Amino acid sequence: MRYNLFKSIVTATLGVVALLGWSCEKEADNTAVFPTKVEISCEVGDYPTLEFNVAGDWQLSSNAVWCKFLTPNGDMLDISGRAGENAVTLKITDDGLKDEVTTATITMTLGGQTATIATIVRSGRRLELSIYDTNNKALDAITIGYETWSEVSVKANFRFAATTFPEWVEIEGGSITGTPDEPCLAKLRIVADGDRERYAITKEDGYAITFSNESGSTTFDFPILFEGMGDDKLTFVGPTANLFGWRVALDGKTFVQSGDQEDVTIENELQYTITARNDDYEIIFIEKRIDRGIPTFEIVPAEQSWMHFDKSRMALTVEPSENLRYGIVLALPRKIYEDIASSMYDSLFELDYSSGINLPTMKYDYQKFTLIEFAQCDLAEQGAYEGMYAYHSITTYEIPCTPLNDEALMAEYGVSELFECPFPNTLEGKKPGIIVDPRIENWTTANYDEGIAGAELWYCGNRLKMADNEYYIGENNDEVLAVHLWGPKDGFTSSEPIYVVFTVDGTAKKLLVVTPPTE
Repeated sequence: MRYNLFKSIVTATLGVVALLGWSCEKEADNTAVFPTKVEISCEVGDYPTLEFNVAGDWQLSSNAVWCKFLTPNGDMLDISGRAGENAVTLKITDDGLKDEVTTATITMTLGGQTATIATIVRSGRRLELSIYDTNNKALDAITIGYETWSEVSVKANFRFAATTFPEWVEIEGGSITGTPDEPCLAKLRIVADGDRERYAITKEDGYAITFSNESGSTTFDFPILFEGMGDDKLTFVGPTANLFGWRVALDGKTFVQSGDQEDVTIENELQYTITARNDDYEIIFIEKRIDRGIPTFEIVPAEQSWMHFDKSRMALTVEPSENLRYGIVLALPRKIYEDIASSMYDSLFELDYSSGINLPTMKYDYQKFTLIEFAQCDLAEQGAYEGMYAYHSITTYEIPCTPLNDEALMAEYGVSELFECPFPNTLEGKKPGIIVDPRIENWTTANYDEGIAGAELWYCGNRLKMADNEYYIGENNDEVLAVHLWGPKDGFTSSEPIYVVFTVDGTAKKLLVVTPPTE
């Protein structure tokens, strides 16, 4: 009885094992065989085909609305089909399109199992950025300006910004940013430093400005071009900020500029930094002459000039002289020089009527090219009561008072100092005179009012009179007591000079001999 029960249990167990073995074998035989997984790259508007061969009925699903199955009944996210060879068409749309790449997955359900059989990679939005000039002409590079802004219009189908560009490129407002499909006006120019603007910048130099989208995933590079500063442009840096007020010693070795606080003294030469396109410029030397208070100008060829400029070192030197003289030095850009070379004087100078008479003066457009205007003279400092100073009553140019050594004349007038200066010529119907500061101690306005300081003026043995408006004594523009001499009422009738005797407390101190005009 026990044997039969054991046999029954073993038999039942074997039966169960056999049944389980059959069941596993059946499941193994029905395992789904999925197509090899593929990756398909595409863009908006594409219709890629997905081909596969399976042994059973199937169902396909897409997880992205922009990737659907194209069917006779419309665009579907899920489709199904029979075993065998199959080809399904996908439709790629712009739904949810971004600048970046996006992906979708296609899953297949087969034999009760599911697997991913395809990854669909959709390119990001096709980003486009273009640049136009002011005439709406498309550009492949950006040309920046020099002193003026260069204008371009930037347009893109995405939000953008200029992210990188050389530090020597200046952008008006500091940045370029734009919104989709809206033109953005941009202005650019070079940051001049006295060097880089000399030469052109081409594509071969490799400089560019980069625009990118917000994420930085897409960039657009445009070469930066620069034509160089205009050939009619020139800038310079001198030894000081001011080109006026310079004096040069008679030996040409010392340059002094008078300042509000203190004088600037430079030995031997003045050095400049001149910036011109391709370092191409011309140095012009002008000598200014002042005759009886009237200036004239002469352009002096370099080979004849007593002023010299070494372009390799950009240094100015001056030859020695025994007499007072005046110099002006210009640096002209090549184009301007060539434009005016055949009529240099008439191009540089014009008549100025502001003083009431016609005086030659340099035109405003050329003053900016002046490196220096100076006087070569004796630099010895005169004391407050040394020498004598006179200037033209209309032009205000100095008329030098030259010391004389005529002992007989000094004895005749009882003075120890004697000077001579010329009287100015008549100009355009006007009657100019000279204004004289004798630089005498106690010869002051207060003492003149007290009758202590005074002057006597003699011509052909006759004393000139204030009542006849031949002269008067009063302060000049510097509020210094001066003799304002207009000359004899009836004009100069002989070659005799006017003798001006300056007195203090009845004692003659200095004598000025004023020679008649030449006209």
